[in-house]
Amino acid sequence: MCGRLVQSVAPHRIAEEFFLDTVPDVLPRFNIAPTQDIIAVLANADCDGRQVNVFRWGLVPHWATNTDNAPHLINARCETVHQKSSFKESFQFRRCLIPVNGFYEWQKRSDGKQPYLFQPRDKSLFALAGIWDRWEYPGGNVLKSCTILTTVANKVMRPIHHRMPVIVNADHWDLWLQTPADEVESLQPLFEPNAGPQLQAAPVSREVNKPAFDNPRCLEPIWDDRGGQLNLFG
Repeated sequence: MCGRLVQSVAPHRIAEEFFLDTVPDVLPRFNIAPTQDIIAVLANADCDGRQVNVFRWGLVPHWATNTDNAPHLINARCETVHQKSSFKESFQFRRCLIPVNGFYEWQKRSDGKQPYLFQPRDKSLFALAGIWDRWEYPGGNVLKSCTILTTVANKVMRPIHHRMPVIVNADHWDLWLQTPADEVESLQPLFEPNAGPQLQAAPVSREVNKPAFDNPRCLEPIWDDRGGQLNLFG
């Protein structure tokens, strides 16, 4: 799965690397939790650049009767995203990219859950596959929400968790964003777990377990008490 995100790169860098038509007006975030806002990149039919939007992380289907009792779906399995009623239409028509420079996953241990930070070796930006939907409140206000697709874990992720987010290579960004609804079967190869940059995993402070802990210290590797040394996978 994918339960926390890092979007700590300067907004102008996100705009440059994702060819955005505007610079996102956001602050760096080091520990984004479900139900919080994240930025996502969409295709832009009006110009060559892509557009950026803010979404609540946790998709609420447009057909939900209300937001209080509706599920807030933070992940969608790539194997069934084309079948599930909560995701099918969004997968066909409303795909997005989630720009991140890291994500967290937890390893279950006898003394509790240990968070690990997954990042490219060069700490660069990369993109996760997302889909989004819009729910309209009575009166016309709109909630835009999104979810992140997951796939089976690769060898770096496997010691920590059996699932991982779908990473979309830069040369496939347009394919993910612009493929027509009647051709979505062609996106299946993008769900390969070894796509994207080579990641490494490092244990980080268990303070990351708290959503309120959101500062650069989230990204600092710690010594693994079990091994007596810094434990880096990858």
